Amino acid sequence: MRKSDLKAGHQKFDDALIRYRDFSRKIIDAQRVIGTAQEKRDLAESVILRLVANWENFVDDHLVACVNRDYSKMKDFLGVPIPNHPDMNLCRALIFGDGYRDFQNTGALIKFSNKLLPNNSNPFLAINKSHKTKIDDLYVLRNYLAHYSSRSSRSLWNMYKNRYKYQRWIEPGKFLLANGSSRLWGFFNAFEGASSDMKSWY
Repeated sequence: MRKSDLKAGHQKFDDALIRYRDFSRKIIDAQRVIGTAQEKRDLAESVILRLVANWENFVDDHLVACVNRDYSKMKDFLGVPIPNHPDMNLCRALIFGDGYRDFQNTGALIKFSNKLLPNNSNPFLAINKSHKTKIDDLYVLRNYLAHYSSRSSRSLWNMYKNRYKYQRWIEPGKFLLANGSSRLWGFFNAFEGASSDMKSWY
């Protein structure tokens, strides 16, 4: 059976990063249609939601592709017989069942991938620490934007204080576009770097 091409699996995610980076540049540079700072902040927040959604989709697909290539450890994890050379659909069903797995940070992703994949078949282990830290920060922002809950607000405030030394609350859009939008570009760089780390592992 033909096995999945892991490098090719990055293309959809990498293309989305390029598309949303270009879109974000247009937002930031716009002077007429998107003229106010608030509109730019709102759109920057929307881009963050899309970036994380694309990352999660990529992670799910890549876990399936990796197990498709090396299913030796998953047999032990599940404790049930698995046919030799399971196809992609069976791999997906075994990993996700009829739902989805919500990885709240990269630590949870790495921990789960370690249950399914031997170290020599686990490209998620190649993601460097600085990229993981940035992606985790982005999850905190995403959770606040998705829920506006007290819990997500506290998590975001803790991140502001502890990681970025903020002394007052600001909304995520303002945070993203401060200092010449360097934080927004830093999050793009983290995802691009994580993808590159994984591709260099193959």
